[in-house]
Amino acid sequence: MAKVKLSNGKEIEVREPKVRDMRIVANEPNEQEQEVKLIANLTGLTLDEVDELSLKDYALISEVVKDFLP
Repeated sequence: MAKVKLSNGKEIEVREPKVRDMRIVANEPNEQEQEVKLIANLTGLTLDEVDELSLKDYALISEVVKDFLP
């Protein structure tokens, strides 16, 4: 589990992905959609909430997710 502090001061917890998470996103049409859905799964944010993140905040969360991956 990792925590990310967003630009608005809110802290988001990002859990480590499981095989189940990777299977859920495997059928998405492209890597960007896979990443958005994976971030939603790992943070508990809705897809709409992920869409509303600033690019800076999205990049912070994305880096944490990438650090979990082999």
